[in-house]
Order: sequence, then structure tokens, then C-alpha cells
Amino acid sequence: MNIVIIGAAGGIGSTLCSHFSEQHNLFLGSRDETKLSNLKDNIISDNQCSISTVDVTNFDSIDSFISAAHNYLGSIDCIINCSGSLLLKPAHITSENDLDQIFKTNVYSCFGIMKSSYKFLRTNGGSIILFSSAASKVGLKNHEAIASAKGAISSFVVSAASTYASNNIRINAIAPGLVNTPLTERITSNKASLDYSKKMHALDRIGNPENFIPIIDSLVDQRSNWITGQTFFVDGGLSNIK
Repeated sequence: MNIVIIGAAGGIGSTLCSHFSEQHNLFLGSRDETKLSNLKDNIISDNQCSISTVDVTNFDSIDSFISAAHNYLGSIDCIINCSGSLLLKPAHITSENDLDQIFKTNVYSCFGIMKSSYKFLRTNGGSIILFSSAASKVGLKNHEAIASAKGAISSFVVSAASTYASNNIRINAIAPGLVNTPLTERITSNKASLDYSKKMHALDRIGNPENFIPIIDSLVDQRSNWITGQTFFVDGGLSNIK
């Protein structure tokens, strides 16, 4: 299978890259060229694997990246968008620029991927997997900006899944709780913040990137071609267990 992973150099993205490289052909994207090159160097596989930088806040950059992925792989079966950002501020001190960056990284990237991949997926179909957040479902202090953006992704999923179902393009999302990645290091490196965060999850622990392999494995599997328009919460119980 030919899989495109965007945000490949991040915590969850790099874990998925290593996992999927064992059985699939990959085209990997990130804005950080150095991290992307290091990631490729550490992947040992007999399958095809190539990399390219991409700015997920820019539609033209996404379009060039998706076209390069198609040219390299010959076809695209699945696109996984792991790009994202985190902003913890109450609304009254969130700037317009803060919101622009949060929505461009998280929401605009999903629109850009859909816009650019449609021409390659419309004939034979395919799967697009996005990342929402448990924060879109449960009220968390100081999460107004990121919760709004991630909630928009879940809403995008249900609408786009309906729009493109006739092309057999399936669109789903994963909604994590707090995961131990470089993006969340400001929280996880502080013992008080980490202990507080653990208690918010019913299982009394935060997640790790490997927790997402089984659900994404399932969605990538061709036998899951009857699943679309869903947001799957992989969050240690954060969003619905007290």
C-alpha cells in the first residue's frame, strides 16, 4: 500500500513511519528538513520511502507536496495528517495571530490535503486519517483555541466524508488525550502538571505514540473500507469517563 504521512517528524508521526515502513511504501512530509532526513536515515526497509518538506499552513505547499507524493509512489492509498500544534491560553489573552496559527496548522491543513488529494483519489478512492483531540469533547481549562480547532476537524470529517463518499474516499479522525511527545513536553516535564494530567484520565496515565498503531492499522486495512465519517477517541477515558 502507498501511504503519505504529513507531520512525519513529530512524536506520533515518526512512530507511525517506523511501523508502516515494514510493509508499505511511504512518502513523508514535515516542515523540518533536518528531522525529516534523520527520520528517513533511521528507517530500514525494503519498501519505497521518500521525503519532502511541506508547510501545512500553505495550500500551494500542500499541493506541491501531494503531487510529489503521487509522482513518487505512482498512486496514493492513504494520507495520514499528523501535523498539529498546541496552545494553552484562556480566550481573553489569545491573540488574533495565535488563532491564525492554530487554525492554519490544524484546520487549514485538512482542507489543503482534501483539496490537493481529490484529483488523485477520485477515481479509485482512498483513506484520509486526521487528528482531532479529546479536548474537542470535554471542557478543559485554557484550551479554547485548540479545542475549537480540533472540534472543527471532527466537524470537517463528517461533512467531507459525506461529500466524497461517492468517490469512495473515506475520511476519519483520531482524537487523543494527552500523549507523551515533544509537543507536550512543557506539560510532561513538569511533575505537578504531569500528575494532574494523569488524574484527568480514567486510566491514571497519559498516552504514548504506540497507543495509536492498532487503531490506525485498522483504518488503513482495506477490510475497513466501510468506515467513514468517524472520530475515534483514544484518550485513556479522558473524554467520557469521570
